[in-house]
Amino acid sequence: MRYVIIGAGAIGGTLATRLAQHSPAHPPLLVARGATADTIERAGYRLRSPDDDVRVRVEVTRTPADARLRADDVLVLATKTHQAPAALQTWVDAPVLPADADPADPDTEPVGTAGELLPVVSLTNGVAAERMALRLFRRVLGACVWLPATHLVAGETAVRIAPQSGTFIVGTYPPGPPSDDVAPALDAIARDWGASTFGIHVVDDVLRWKHRKLLQNLANALQALLGPDGAIGPIGPLTRRLVAEAEDVYRASGITWATDAEEDAWRGNVFDVRPVPGMPDVVGGSSWQSVARGDGSIETDYLNGEIVLLARLAGLDAPLNATVQRLARQAAVARRPPGSTTVDELAGALDLAR
Repeated sequence: MRYVIIGAGAIGGTLATRLAQHSPAHPPLLVARGATADTIERAGYRLRSPDDDVRVRVEVTRTPADARLRADDVLVLATKTHQAPAALQTWVDAPVLPADADPADPDTEPVGTAGELLPVVSLTNGVAAERMALRLFRRVLGACVWLPATHLVAGETAVRIAPQSGTFIVGTYPPGPPSDDVAPALDAIARDWGASTFGIHVVDDVLRWKHRKLLQNLANALQALLGPDGAIGPIGPLTRRLVAEAEDVYRASGITWATDAEEDAWRGNVFDVRPVPGMPDVVGGSSWQSVARGDGSIETDYLNGEIVLLARLAGLDAPLNATVQRLARQAAVARRPPGSTTVDELAGALDLAR
């Protein structure tokens, strides 16, 4: 089985590198573009952790045509959530060759398309990408990802834990026991990713975990606005206000989420962050990194914006999360750096929103 990892950032790059290191029988194929693909092809993917600093050769592809998908491949969506629709559309109609096909034979006839034949597993934040995927792909898996990594330079990521590189809680979408056509993919992920320094937990209701992670991700936008210590510094009370509003929306919507005790039992060392040589002691999460890189976009519409959507569907408002959603999106589009908003300015905006 081959893992075709779409997205060469913090999550996709870390997963591809560790698989290439530790599961040589199942080498990954990493999907990247432009200068990022050139860098990885030329120098390998550099992965740093508290315990190691390695450059690993990872096979790279730029397009579905170059990938020459096979029927035993698994697609892994490792983009940001707001980038998922374009990525899914790019890959859904890619032709799929027989599992035993010679990839060098140009005359091999496809047996179907990726949307028809291949499972896709979403490693995105939020809870929206799985539903996006199900419009196009018959077999969809979701994952709750705990992987504290920093990606600011093309072809390079720092993972701030070791020896375990992260934890994935994986399950089918829609939630339920795995059917016969997705069980092999789940078994393979548990085996291959588990052998590659990741903790893997297969569950019947992955959305309970993704809804819990969403609560934790509500502070991502605060980091993007205020700087990397946004969620743990003086604005901790602002984070708690966002989470409290979201929990009220969950209850009104009949949504349940995993408990503190469940997370404590499974998260391993993912919150035991240690210094990585050459990295600042304090860095931000994925949204902060998007703004720090000057990407011009941010996934906040699918984090705080998800709470806003759920509230409106329930006939309610979520003014605090709506305000943070708007401010973070505007800052990202304007390419304003983290820290361009002060704590007092943000607190004032939230007070006005109430």
